[in-house]
Amino acid sequence: MPAKKISLIKHDPQLLEMIKKTDHKTLAIWAIDCFNRGLFMFNKDYPENEIIDKAISILKLWINDSISMWEARKYCWTVLKAARDIEIKDKVACQILRACSHTLATCHVQKHSEGSGMYINSAIYYFYINKEDVSKIIEEEKKWQSERLYALNQIIEKE
Repeated sequence: MPAKKISLIKHDPQLLEMIKKTDHKTLAIWAIDCFNRGLFMFNKDYPENEIIDKAISILKLWINDSISMWEARKYCWTVLKAARDIEIKDKVACQILRACSHTLATCHVQKHSEGSGMYINSAIYYFYINKEDVSKIIEEEKKWQSERLYALNQIIEKE
């Protein structure tokens, strides 16, 4: 089924407003949650790849105050290089690696958290293109991403 034209880069104003109001570490957790929803697309062809596991482990160390932002951020370049190296041969894996890079970069700049979800949506597009109603799948994913951030904020407010 051919995909209808959709924007993968259009920023959702409500989501951006929520991101502005969310604390830094909650955004890092949300970025990991968004990222993990698309990880299966990468693991399908690269089950032994350790780059992603290391990046997420590093971000979790930062979340738990075990390493500094500067230490955590250094590994972003390794992930981004891996994305560039694979881009021509595997667009889905490239987008997953870019999502991973943005997920980790959330330790540096909060707004990178949005990049995690956006690149997962892009990976979904390339993964499902001409197989299923990709625009419906992406809209459902965007909805989940917004609802998850809202839920995390509700949890933080109750604490």
